[in-house]
Amino acid sequence: MFSYPAPRGHTYTANGYAVIDLETTGFDARRNDRVVEVAIVRVDHTGHELGAFSTLIHPGRPVGATAVHHITDDMVCDAPTFPEIAPAILAWMEGTVIVAHNAGFEDSFLSAEFARAGWKLPAVPALDTLALAQGVVPTGNHRLPTVCQWAGITIHNPHSALGDARATAQVLPQLLTQPHRPLRWQVPMTPLGGHLSGRYCPRESLLAAAP
Repeated sequence: MFSYPAPRGHTYTANGYAVIDLETTGFDARRNDRVVEVAIVRVDHTGHELGAFSTLIHPGRPVGATAVHHITDDMVCDAPTFPEIAPAILAWMEGTVIVAHNAGFEDSFLSAEFARAGWKLPAVPALDTLALAQGVVPTGNHRLPTVCQWAGITIHNPHSALGDARATAQVLPQLLTQPHRPLRWQVPMTPLGGHLSGRYCPRESLLAAAP
């Protein structure tokens, strides 16, 4: 689903970025692990936030790694399923370069979920901030917390999809100022056919309503 920069092709960075993060039941989309939360933060080419979207998702199975993402089965019992919010995800991705940290993880889960929901999608231009950080950020590892520490950025609500997406969006401009080849993609910017509709269940609204 994701197509990464190539030596030749189209430039799209002026259109802005859709920074995406997922929380999941486990690590392997091929073995029936599912998405339990999605967040997308839209930013312009300077890193200014234009809007944000997040929702919990009912995975159709136990939520799994609660110790990591702090999402419980009770929190998702009334949440929408992935097919219900798929059009909104596509609408938020429309016309942008997709960004994620360790983007192969998001790619594998989104590809599996969209396929399961019956959507056949074109390849979309994407950036992996993990790959951008490697070679230019002088740290022992390039996990998101480490890269954010290098950039002087605090992750608010780590291992929530919105918290990690916002942190990735904030670190992106600093990574883009490092020496890189010009960012070009060989895939066209194809309409995705999404629309903003359906019901959402942001984790933050549940936490605000908790006694």
